[in-house]
Amino acid sequence: MSQSQLDNQRKIVFVTPRSAGESLRGARAVGQLDGVVLLGIAEQLPEPSAMDVFCDLAVVVDTHDSRQLIGAARKFASQWGTIERIVTVHERLLAPVARASEALGLPGMIESTVLRALDKSNLKRVLHRDGIETARDRVVTTKPDVRRFVDQVGFPLVLKPLTGSGGLGTWRIGTYEQLELALDLVKPSPENAVLLEEYLKGQELCIDTVTIADEPRFYSLCTYRPTILEALEDPRVQWRCVMPRDIRAERYRNFIEQGLAAVRALAVGNAMTHLEGFLLEDGRVRFTDATLRPAGARIGPMLAFAYDIDPYRVWARAAVDGCFDGPWERKYAVGTVFLRGAGQGQVQRVEGLEEVRRRVGDGLVDSRLPRIGGSKSDTYTGDGYITVRHAETEIVEANLDLIADSVQITYNHHEAQSVEPEIVPQRWLQRQRDFNRQHCQPTWDDDSLPRVGET
Repeated sequence: MSQSQLDNQRKIVFVTPRSAGESLRGARAVGQLDGVVLLGIAEQLPEPSAMDVFCDLAVVVDTHDSRQLIGAARKFASQWGTIERIVTVHERLLAPVARASEALGLPGMIESTVLRALDKSNLKRVLHRDGIETARDRVVTTKPDVRRFVDQVGFPLVLKPLTGSGGLGTWRIGTYEQLELALDLVKPSPENAVLLEEYLKGQELCIDTVTIADEPRFYSLCTYRPTILEALEDPRVQWRCVMPRDIRAERYRNFIEQGLAAVRALAVGNAMTHLEGFLLEDGRVRFTDATLRPAGARIGPMLAFAYDIDPYRVWARAAVDGCFDGPWERKYAVGTVFLRGAGQGQVQRVEGLEEVRRRVGDGLVDSRLPRIGGSKSDTYTGDGYITVRHAETEIVEANLDLIADSVQITYNHHEAQSVEPEIVPQRWLQRQRDFNRQHCQPTWDDDSLPRVGET
């Protein structure tokens, strides 16, 4: 490429700790946009098969450090020319990328926009201002703060960090004894405020959008079975996400209308957004969390199977080009079940897959299976997944039930089949360790894992 040709190309920087799996697909989508020279910042070199994704790659110690991002971007600019923007698909990197972009005078999402969504106390203030309901809550920094909220709301209640995703740091508190244990683990203080919320009963679900210039141009709905918190509390549960084909049903109308209003209130510019909340038993809606990136838990890839689109290109077109290429027809219902089981240690065997392959047939569209000998994941998205689709939502739900009933994972350390209160402290302690270590890369986000039907 000549210098004049290079000068006419857009230099886009993509930031990721690790260039693999979902992140690598996002990077490829940016690199395939018209007139893009893709530059990468990561904490390690990609696998040899992925070396062609970036025209240049800077390896830094910590991608969460905006100063390191700024330094790498400035070096790119001296070698490649003016940088147009910096992007990422990782929730924990949205704020440092925004800080780096602001420092360099680049367009894109600013840090205050990111924190309006990711800081749960900010999110609730923004939504309340526009008349959108959220769970009752209180930011707490001391034990007296906690006791006042307990007196007001009572048990059970939910304790969670102000920022962060994945549920590892979120706990349902049912007694004063559990509350004391949780406070000893998280140690709230003015420098480490945490959030207490009322416990919501109902259907947990999410709404995802493609938003351009603050206006949602596309939305999708996904339901969770059971709630994330219930799945976290019981390792025997094989958690499921279901995208019903018909999202115009009356029961979803209020959730969708308020969800779209929430996205407008957040004023995110150009982004894919993800909001989670509850349809309560009395029909009211309460929102709990939001982020400004393609959804995790396979929800982004599930869009591909529901609409026959490339969700990575959809994100890249919004984040980089500020464009939306829809509308699209929702042709299928889609569901994913995440594979796990009781026990600890390493995966010894996975049974029931042949029965699933035989009975689900062509409806099985994607899978990653637990690796024999691999360490068990401690989060609700487990050690593998199977995704199915069908034109009828009821058949998707039945197939997910079949998979959950048929697939059995055995680990080399057995665990008592119990979710009694005395087991809770052990699980909380492990989850808190993982949250502190920021174990956010799903075990199954590895393209080398086997799939159903492979030996």
